[in-house]
Order: sequence, then C-alpha cells, then structure tokens
Amino acid sequence: MFAFCSEDALQRCKKSIETMANALGLEGFSRIDAFVNVRSGEVLLIEVNTVPGMTPSTVLIHQALAEEPPVYPRRFFRTLLDLVFARAK
Repeated sequence: MFAFCSEDALQRCKKSIETMANALGLEGFSRIDAFVNVRSGEVLLIEVNTVPGMTPSTVLIHQALAEEPPVYPRRFFRTLLDLVFARAK
C-alpha cells in the first residue's frame, strides 16, 4: 500500500534531512537514503552517497527535469561545474 505524506510530515522530513546534511558537512549534491514515517515525518537514515550514480534513471536527473522550467542534464552539470570552479577561486 502506498501512503502519501501530509504537508506537515513532509516539511518535518525535509528539515530532518537538511539537519543531517549540514551535520555531515555535505555540499553540492548527494543522495541521502532514508525511511520516512509518512504520518510523523520521522526519518531513519540508511546511508549517504556523496557521489550518487549519474544515469538517465538517476533520481537527481528526474528531480531537475521536474523543475519549472525543467533543468536539462547538460545545464545541470554545467551549473555544478561552475559552482565548483567558483568555489575553488
């Protein structure tokens, strides 16, 4: 059975993930795998992938394409590289 998160639970989940990412010092992009209680928004961290796979089925690519307007892979990666180079200066 698939259950949808309430907006409140979703916001609590997002805040927990953000707190975890900040505590781990993550920058740029990564993938945090977790279980989420759809009623409470409680998050159980499974693992952090600092270099997630980059294939056409990668969730990160799908998320970028779901933006309005869509962020296509070429622009997405160009933006990442620009951020890295700017930070290195």
